[in-house]
Amino acid sequence: MKKKTIVGGMIIVAIAATVIFAGCIEEKAPDITPPTTSVTPGYIRSYDHQLGFGYEYPEDWESQATECEFPVELVDVVTKAEGESRIVIDVKSTSLKSLAEVKGFDYIDRDSILKESFVEINDRKAYEVIFKQYPDRKAKWVIFLANDREYTIQCYTTKELYDEYEEIFDHVINSF
Repeated sequence: MKKKTIVGGMIIVAIAATVIFAGCIEEKAPDITPPTTSVTPGYIRSYDHQLGFGYEYPEDWESQATECEFPVELVDVVTKAEGESRIVIDVKSTSLKSLAEVKGFDYIDRDSILKESFVEINDRKAYEVIFKQYPDRKAKWVIFLANDREYTIQCYTTKELYDEYEEIFDHVINSF
């Protein structure tokens, strides 16, 4: 009888020890590698893990994510406090396969274009266009194609502020 009690007690101790110590085994954390690019002083880095891209914007600008519907997958809007200047990051599904098709697409009234060219930014080929918008506004767009998506960086401000903000626009574009 004592043998059964001792064996039963040992089984209970073994089960209790297994339950107690099972939670104490250190599990390896999943390997999630964040972007290793350092952030430029005076800027904030925004990164979309689902779409696999990021960009920097000035820390004194306000960021707003907006809701979107297919084929648009993402729209981020970054606005300067006075609201005269903004940057829009737009990602959507596309059937366009080349930048020549992008250039030929009627995004912008051809008469309003001030400058357009094919550029390379961070080893990505892109279509860049600067154009008049309304009588007192100026804009710069850069469009990339990748993975059946169109990535558009749209920069807007008044004609008077364009030269002042062009360096900021270029920084956001080059951080993409």
